[in-house]
Amino acid sequence: MITDLNETIKQILIKKAKLEPSEVDVTFDIPNREWSASISKPTVNLYLYDIRENHNLRGTEWSVTKNQNGTTSRKKNASRLDLSYLITVWAKDIADEHRLLWQIMSTLFRFPVLPPEILMGNLSKQEYPISTTAAQPDGLFNNPADFWSALDNEIKPSINYVLTVPLDLDLVFTAPITESVSLGVHPPIIDSKPPEDVSGKIYETGKPTRVIGGAKVRAKEAGIIAISDSKGNYTLPKIKPGKHTLQVYLPGKKIRETIIEVPGPNYNLEY
Repeated sequence: MITDLNETIKQILIKKAKLEPSEVDVTFDIPNREWSASISKPTVNLYLYDIRENHNLRGTEWSVTKNQNGTTSRKKNASRLDLSYLITVWAKDIADEHRLLWQIMSTLFRFPVLPPEILMGNLSKQEYPISTTAAQPDGLFNNPADFWSALDNEIKPSINYVLTVPLDLDLVFTAPITESVSLGVHPPIIDSKPPEDVSGKIYETGKPTRVIGGAKVRAKEAGIIAISDSKGNYTLPKIKPGKHTLQVYLPGKKIRETIIEVPGPNYNLEY
């Protein structure tokens, strides 16, 4: 995943910041004195110096998927990790360094979420957006003098760049489907034994025949998440009677939020 992230960062510098690879190198080396002495042309260096879990995005929910063989799978949602890079520019002329540094920083500020078209390798297959921050005052890199002293190199102006990526532990539990209700196109019939699994379809607004797969449905108060399959089906397990806020997420679209009551006369959901 880190290799794919490195390649993705390189793409944002080449395609969005318009760096010409034949004129400017992009590296991920330790910027110590020995390395800086070997540079032969302008170089942008991105040094990965810290990895830690993002506690603000830590979740305990499990995604539930309805399988075609009559079972449901509960999968632990991915953890979220912050990877911190130190970006520096190296050139013989200080004016070139400052120009490139500003060009890079202005580009990073334009993309607080990495655009899907530049994602490389496995990053292009995961469902979570990769958020970023650049040059923030509350970053981890608080004492640059100590850092450069440890590398036996002169202090350089730098950009602290933090990217939040998923870490999928691939924990999946599969079990038979229990009696469920329809949540979506048709009014459901709820079993008299609460709580029960709630399942249904997601479809386009005004077009019940156009189902939506790959959408994330979250029962907000219960903290339960399901992903709709290719036929628009999803299952939310163990929903208790009462009011619930359902949130539907689709990449590139606003979150759709609906308040329902279980049990109730109608649970139609459109997106």
